[in-house]
Amino acid sequence: IMKQVESAIENKRLYKEAMENEVMRSELSIASDIQKKILPVSLPKIDGYDLAGINIPSKEVSGDYYNVFPLKDGKFALVVADVTGKGMPASLLVSTLDASLQSYLDMQTPLAEMAVKLNTIIYNASTSDRFITFFIALLNPKNGELEIVNAGHNPPLLLKNDNSIVKIDAGGVAFGMFDMGLPFDSEKFIFEKGERLFIFSDGIPEAMDKDENEYTDELLG
Repeated sequence: IMKQVESAIENKRLYKEAMENEVMRSELSIASDIQKKILPVSLPKIDGYDLAGINIPSKEVSGDYYNVFPLKDGKFALVVADVTGKGMPASLLVSTLDASLQSYLDMQTPLAEMAVKLNTIIYNASTSDRFITFFIALLNPKNGELEIVNAGHNPPLLLKNDNSIVKIDAGGVAFGMFDMGLPFDSEKFIFEKGERLFIFSDGIPEAMDKDENEYTDELLG
């Protein structure tokens, strides 16, 4: 009788675990569907420019985010961000960032001011172990002017026409780390015809080759 009771208790425990796992899988599937709607299916066409972007999550949902937004003044906002960690908590912060970002872009909030506001929103919406690295560039396609802010993100790489590579740094700390009104500096430069700008998350430099050596974004002399 005792063995039958123990077996029944064990079966009940296994059944409960199976149901909990099924609920978790269902919630992750829903979060994955929401994230797919946030990330662009296609990027807008910009005369004189070629755009390409891709996100390959290591799990069902991730904290990586990118998008390109056409703005009312004819400019375009190019955005890449990365939430620490993965899974549903990271996905929720990505949703918060996307909604807030679009609102401030619609209001044509200056980049440096917008970064301060986004930092406060993410700080209030996240726990102490969660933050978002963020890069944004406003492109004026008429003259190639780029205005950028980098909040703790991997510095993008600019391949110039003489084949030299330049790291693009500008900004401050990642969103959500502090909320002390720290400023975020913007920087402007001209994106010349024929040049290429590579914006990426840490999934690129932290990937490994066949010998398990990490790639890096450090420029070699």
